[in-house]
Amino acid sequence: MDLAIVTGASKGLGYEISKAFLQSSFEVIGLSRSMNSNMNNFKKTQNNVYSHIQIDLCDIKEIEVKFKGIVQKIITKQPKKVYVINNAGMVDPIERVGYLEAAIIEKAVQLNYLTPMLINNLLLKELIDYEIEIIIVNVTSGAAEHPIHGWSVYNSTKAAINMYTKVAGLELESNMDSKNKMIGFNPGVMDTYMQYVIRGSKQDAFAEINKFLDYKKNNELRSPEVVSNALLNLLFQTELKNGRIYSIKELL
Repeated sequence: MDLAIVTGASKGLGYEISKAFLQSSFEVIGLSRSMNSNMNNFKKTQNNVYSHIQIDLCDIKEIEVKFKGIVQKIITKQPKKVYVINNAGMVDPIERVGYLEAAIIEKAVQLNYLTPMLINNLLLKELIDYEIEIIIVNVTSGAAEHPIHGWSVYNSTKAAINMYTKVAGLELESNMDSKNKMIGFNPGVMDTYMQYVIRGSKQDAFAEINKFLDYKKNNELRSPEVVSNALLNLLFQTELKNGRIYSIKELL
């Protein structure tokens, strides 16, 4: 049985991706700071092919310890493929430069940028000697390429993860002995908690807030279920190009 690892699995897109993998007969390891009743139902109804790891993805030492345990599980099970979905992220802090809190900047940079790098590096390093194909998806955003007032931290971390994905993809592609892939995926605007946070911003901190209020008012937000299904169709039906940033707009 092939295996999927999904960060930020307790809600929104991460939850729907986990559910979609389970429905496609994958074993799923979900990671997040908390669980919910729906995830408990996964464990009861999916014959123990779903497991949850409670983790603070902003804690480097905790990442190293818990992912070493994940690596050992992978080695024991020897799946042909492992899908890694780096979905966890945060749009905060939404505020102008000069008004930002240092602790929130640090947390956002860690979660949006450093955490995927650490996870990817650890898995590729520890599984290099095994015949296991690793397909990594770094969830990004259109904000990576378009400056948005009040989003200096989110914009820059997503731009950084895009360039990281392109460089890592280039390196993987140049290794003729490797089948591993790394891509980016821009899910577009979805009806998730992140949009709720955005709509709760202050006008002076976020000049485009009315645009995002209109997304909700006019039913222009995609459901995370639709987006997760599009992602899995991409992964299962497309010959992925290393380092490419795929967008939901080209998949629907």
